[in-house]
Amino acid sequence: MIAIVVLESTAKLVAAGLLAVYIGLVLMSYRLDGSGQTLRVSWRDPVRGLVRLCVWVGVKALVSIISIGRSLFTILTETSADVGEEYIRRRPHSALATFRSHFI
Repeated sequence: MIAIVVLESTAKLVAAGLLAVYIGLVLMSYRLDGSGQTLRVSWRDPVRGLVRLCVWVGVKALVSIISIGRSLFTILTETSADVGEEYIRRRPHSALATFRSHFI
């Protein structure tokens, strides 16, 4: 029973270590090669080709996540500015004059 728990814990630790190495490979590949990384697979070494394929897929996924994040950030920034303008516009004129004298 204890051997099973130790084996499961060891398997989880090894999986976490492999995941950390994979994330490191993806980040370093993105940092060194950028988003235009080309897939280089050698059919003479299928294991290394599989690793390069996995890293290439990870880089493409990272590029997609960054692109979506930038788009969402742009939308949220514009929306926040619109909400701020609407809030300022709906305030009474006396409060608006006070606001402008302090900040503008």
